[in-house]
Amino acid sequence: LLSPGLFANLNQLLDLDISHNQLTSAWINSGTFSGLIRLVLLNLSHNRITKLDPSLFHDLYTLQILNLEHNSIEAVPADTFTPMNNLHTLVLSHNKIKFLDAHALNGLFVLSLLSLDNNILEDVHPEAFKNCSGLRDLNLNGNKLKSVPVALRDMRLLRTVDLGENSIFNLDKPGFVGMTNLYGLRLIGNLITNITSTTFAGLPSLEILNLSRNKIYKIENGAFSENHNLQAIRLDANIINDIAGMFTDVNSLLWLNISDNRLDTFDYAFLPSGLQWLDIHKNEIVDLGVVETDIKLQTLDVSFNKLTKVTANSIPDSIELLFMNDNAITHVEPLTFVKKTNMSRVDLYANQIEEMELSALQLTPVEENRPLPEFYIGGNPFQCDCKMEWLQRINNLDHLRQHPRVMDLHGIYCKLLYSRDRLYVPLVEAEPSVFVCPYKTHCFALCTCCEFDACDCEMTCPQNCTCYHDQSWAANIVDCSSSGYMQIPKDIPMDATEAYLDGNNFGELSKHFLIGRKNMNILYVNNSNIEIIVKEAFSSLKRLSVLHLENNGLKELQGYEFEGLLALRELYLQGNMIHFIGNKTFAGLAQLEVLRLDDNRIYKFQMTTFVANPYLVEIGLAGNQWSCECKYMSELSSWVRANIAKILDAKNIACVIDNRTNMLGPTLREFNASRCSLYAGGQRGIVDRQMIQDYLPLMLLTCIAFIFSIGVVCGLFAYRHELRVWVYSRCGLRMCYKATAFEEDHDRLFDAYVSYCVKDEGFVTQVLAPKLESQFSLLLHYRDFNVSSYVADTILEATESTKRTIVVLSRNFLNSEWCRFEFKTALHEVLKDRRRRLIVILVGDLTPPEVDGELRLYLKTSTCLHWGDSLFWQKLRFAMPDVSRRPRV
Repeated sequence: LLSPGLFANLNQLLDLDISHNQLTSAWINSGTFSGLIRLVLLNLSHNRITKLDPSLFHDLYTLQILNLEHNSIEAVPADTFTPMNNLHTLVLSHNKIKFLDAHALNGLFVLSLLSLDNNILEDVHPEAFKNCSGLRDLNLNGNKLKSVPVALRDMRLLRTVDLGENSIFNLDKPGFVGMTNLYGLRLIGNLITNITSTTFAGLPSLEILNLSRNKIYKIENGAFSENHNLQAIRLDANIINDIAGMFTDVNSLLWLNISDNRLDTFDYAFLPSGLQWLDIHKNEIVDLGVVETDIKLQTLDVSFNKLTKVTANSIPDSIELLFMNDNAITHVEPLTFVKKTNMSRVDLYANQIEEMELSALQLTPVEENRPLPEFYIGGNPFQCDCKMEWLQRINNLDHLRQHPRVMDLHGIYCKLLYSRDRLYVPLVEAEPSVFVCPYKTHCFALCTCCEFDACDCEMTCPQNCTCYHDQSWAANIVDCSSSGYMQIPKDIPMDATEAYLDGNNFGELSKHFLIGRKNMNILYVNNSNIEIIVKEAFSSLKRLSVLHLENNGLKELQGYEFEGLLALRELYLQGNMIHFIGNKTFAGLAQLEVLRLDDNRIYKFQMTTFVANPYLVEIGLAGNQWSCECKYMSELSSWVRANIAKILDAKNIACVIDNRTNMLGPTLREFNASRCSLYAGGQRGIVDRQMIQDYLPLMLLTCIAFIFSIGVVCGLFAYRHELRVWVYSRCGLRMCYKATAFEEDHDRLFDAYVSYCVKDEGFVTQVLAPKLESQFSLLLHYRDFNVSSYVADTILEATESTKRTIVVLSRNFLNSEWCRFEFKTALHEVLKDRRRRLIVILVGDLTPPEVDGELRLYLKTSTCLHWGDSLFWQKLRFAMPDVSRRPRV
């Protein structure tokens, strides 16, 4: 609140600041500032004033600066500022003014700066600035103007106009007319789409033009040709895709920003020769072209584009600051920066450079009184190959004055080409031996056998492998990881120092499998399904210091596996299935420092044998099936406590009470000898799981084979008749067939006698007989005998002269022939001792009640065939005797 008369009698007051309060229009009236006749500055900003009374400032005719920003003023009444004929700065920013009336600024003849930014102005009366002829700086940004106010026409003294952050989309109507002294024009953040050749033609004094963050896609050639004093243009954050011919005639241009557009082509010929600062970052440029003009460019920003290479003729010799970061650059041409004598900084970080020659960063010798240029090249996927070893020591070449200072050298990582431990290492920490290059074949100059296949001094990389060497060939690395090998490659170079053979399927390591590789220092054969290590497998690797055998299928270590490894320092055996380790297994490894035995199935092992390994500093033991026997647990616990500093996983070492259920006993930290019997009794439940797993596949296969065999036998028995018939029909062989005494009777004239009913004669004579008589000789009852003869004599005579008797049994036969007493009696008498020679052919659908008991007995004890069976003829031929070789009668 302002009390009435608060400023009375302060007629000497020059500066009054009552900003950042909560003053409202209700407490400011015509008497509030009455009598302040010498007041020069009045600050009413950051209050809650909503309206201005025309009589409010009636005594402030000496006021020069009035600040009303950050209030809630909605309108400026006519003649509000009329008494202030000395006011040169009026700030009305951040209010709620919608319209500027024609008489709102009456009396402000010397007004120089007017700020109406960040209101909600939608329009300005064409006569609003008529009485402000001395206005030089006008801020109308952050409003809702849709066009350039007509009120600006013929404002000849205006120097700067800010129309940014409005909604202006057309600059030609009404345009910029009569503003002959305007040198700064800000149009950022509007909706402008097009710039014509007449848009800025009426602004001859224009020096700075800001058109960024619009939607400009087209600028006519010659759009700036009338602006002879134009020095700086901002066109960033638009949608321009071509600048050819746009700036070539703007010779005064020094500063150009056309970043964040859609440029895909660029040429230095598009630029005026006097340009000194150019920003074209965040476009789609793939090539800078060739510098042919005498351009004076000092700062160039082409970051965030799609450049793929940097060449000497793509960078002006006048360059001082060069930003090429975040591109896709893979190649920097040698001597690119030679003759760039003014260069002070180059950014090449965050590109795709994998390798680069030292000459790519070579400079023209820098004078002693000038600092070396600063280069930033981090964030590139540099490879630690033999061509990049120089980068590690480039900052030590200062004395030559021909190379820059790499400012982010400590932040540069390089990619190792073969390492299993880590993929990237800090460049400054990398050992010289990691800087390697790949090779397929190599023969030393002094080697005399390179023309022959078996040449030890010729280096040939095995198939499906990658090999590397350092500059001096002191390091020779063979990488055959996951190459599908079933056995160790035989053509591993004799001078190999490191071999990565992991991820294959070797099964076993044979005797002297790497014989002759006397320089082998590191060997990886992990994850290769190795189950057996043959004696003297490693005996020829005298210099081997690191051996990886983890994640294989090793089950036992008898004690001879690591003989000869006198220099071995690290041995990795974790993740196998080892359940037994001989006491002499590690005795010969006097230099051993690291031993990993964790995650195996070890039950017992005498830890005291490690006395033969005095340098052992790291060992893993957890994840095994240690015995819970009191005596062993006590010994193991004592040893672990004495060597706790060496054991990686001491807190996780626990015994196993029952490995069938994976029931764990106490950890060694919880072990209490006085209570040991509580869980040691469970040791009877310990079963050698390894033995179970070894024999389980064999047991399963045996059971499956047995079940299969039983099934086959049952099937053969169930289908024995069909099988015998099938074999006989295919091969003529009678399986499991014992010849009767009758079969030896070769003197019988006929193979078979066929007995049938006369009503079935058509079937017999037209179907049965023709088919059989192609191979056998037959006697047919009604064809070959006199029907008037006595039936019993006929049957007796027929059966005595044939090897088989065939009865065609049908319903007709039962109702006629079988009912005849003399026929039945004769047939009974004949077949009494010859049932195996009887063949019964069932014709038609006969039911059991239709067949009497005597006949059913014949059916059960003789060969019975059904007419219509798919194998009828095969079965019939099988029942018949072997084909007679004698001539038929």
